[in-house]
Amino acid sequence: MKLLSLIVAGAALVTATATFAADRQIHVRGEVSAVSATEVTITDRKGKKSTIKLPETAKVLDVSRTNADSIKENSYLGVAAAPAPEGKVRALGVMVFPEAARGLHEGHFPWDKGDRSTMTNATVAKLSKKASATELEMRFGDKTQQVVLDKSTVYGQFVPGKRDLIAVGAKVMVIADQGADGATAANTVLVGRDGFLPPI
Repeated sequence: MKLLSLIVAGAALVTATATFAADRQIHVRGEVSAVSATEVTITDRKGKKSTIKLPETAKVLDVSRTNADSIKENSYLGVAAAPAPEGKVRALGVMVFPEAARGLHEGHFPWDKGDRSTMTNATVAKLSKKASATELEMRFGDKTQQVVLDKSTVYGQFVPGKRDLIAVGAKVMVIADQGADGATAANTVLVGRDGFLPPI
C-alpha cells in the first residue's frame, strides 16, 4: 500500500506540473492563514490572500527539507531553475522524488519561479563537484540538460501526506485548477514541514 500511495502521490504532482502551461492551471505559494473542510486561504510573501476550494479528492504531499548530499547519480529529480550561461540552468529548488515516482513526466518545460524559469524532471546521469558549485547532467529520453547547484539552491523531498497537515501557519504550494468563473480548486497541496516552503 505504501508503494501504491507513493505512485499516486508522485503522479498527482507530476500530472499537475505537466499541465501547468495549459490555461486555468495555477500555483499558489505561501502560508495557510485559514482552513476549513472545504476551503483553504493562502497568504503569499507580498501579503496577497487567495482562497482556494479544497475538494475531498485533493492529494496532499508531506514535504521535508533535505540537502545536496541526498542527490546521487541515478536520482530522479524535479528542478525548478533560472537560466544560466552556456545553455545551463541554475537550480532554485530541487525536489528529490521517491523511487516509485521515477520517470513520471520526464522533460524540460516552462515554470513560474521567476522570469524565464523552467522545470526539469529527469534522472541524474552525471554529478560533478566543483569548487563553488555542483553540476548535474540531467537526462530525459535522448536529451540532456546541465544543471548548476549552488549555495542558494533549496532541497526538498516528499511522501504522501494526510489532510490534517493543511493547518494555519503551514507553508504550502497549492497546484489548482481555475474555473471559467475565476474560482480555483486544489488538486494537489504540497505541505512543508517545520515552516519549510516547498522549493519548487
